[in-house]
Amino acid sequence: MKLKSLLIPTLGLAFASSVLAGSHGKAPAVVQPAPEAAPLGFTATIGYDTDYVFRGVEYAKNLISAAIDGNIAINQDLSLNVGAWYGASADDSAQPFAGNSAYGELDLYAGLNAKLGPVTVGLKYTYYDYLGHAGTFVKDINEIGLTLATSAAGLDFIAGAYYDFTAKGYYFETGVSKTIKICDIVSLVPGVLVSYGDHYYGVNGFNHVKPSLALPIKLTKSATLTPYVAGNLPIDSLKGLGEQKRIYGGIALSVSF
Repeated sequence: MKLKSLLIPTLGLAFASSVLAGSHGKAPAVVQPAPEAAPLGFTATIGYDTDYVFRGVEYAKNLISAAIDGNIAINQDLSLNVGAWYGASADDSAQPFAGNSAYGELDLYAGLNAKLGPVTVGLKYTYYDYLGHAGTFVKDINEIGLTLATSAAGLDFIAGAYYDFTAKGYYFETGVSKTIKICDIVSLVPGVLVSYGDHYYGVNGFNHVKPSLALPIKLTKSATLTPYVAGNLPIDSLKGLGEQKRIYGGIALSVSF
């Protein structure tokens, strides 16, 4: 999907440019402790990231974002997941494919999650709309994905396989994290994610490794503040395209209702 920027010939780019669970947040997209059930099943989030890195590629710096995510129960085993995410750079530091200007992006998604014993399986559709200068250079994307999530031996595991209709290629990722409870309101969540691409915007092979460390702080029964730090380590195909190693971080405030 977003590695499409690597293949735009009119830009003449000699570079390519994150996060544990594709928050979709995106900001921060690390596995966090499960929140207490909210009356409506929705969570609103606002966040700031020093660098907007998605699937190993940096798109902008100083990103401000807002998101809404909801889970609507169909029965005890099936639920509908819907949401939207919007991010915009606070300055004109976006990568060249965004015109070296401000960056804007709107993601809309819907999916069906099924609980199959200890494993939750999801089928998800996402539409990525690029705004402002980014929309001038980058085509919008339609993507469908299959996700898996489970817990075992105190660890949380996630995996995803996605097909990008624009690239006509596949993106795969798998990750593991562990929630370490420090006290009743603070936890430490280290994690790592590895990704792979198949005809995915110039990537054919391993894409990147993302180590991350989050510190969820439960402010109230429904509000959580989460600072995080992460690393972007391009490998194999993405490294060959010129993407650089980097360390970045951010903070997000989530409220369930």
